[in-house]
Amino acid sequence: PYSSWQRGSNENRNGRIRRYLPKGTGFEDLAQEDLDAIVGEINDTPMKLLGYKTPNEVWDEEIARLRSKAASPNTSVALTN
Repeated sequence: PYSSWQRGSNENRNGRIRRYLPKGTGFEDLAQEDLDAIVGEINDTPMKLLGYKTPNEVWDEEIARLRSKAASPNTSVALTN
């Protein structure tokens, strides 16, 4: 996609960031705690794309799924010619 209307979720996320950091905002004036607070608030906002879960919830679920998969790997192997 080349146009903003073809990248809806991307443009929505950029708009959310711009609420906190308007264009031209210099990062040298922002403390790490301020940036962490912005990221935390954005990642704790439910998204329709994620089934009204927050990005943090989806991330935690995925990490838990990967950990459980690593703890009990599938040991069956299919042999083919």
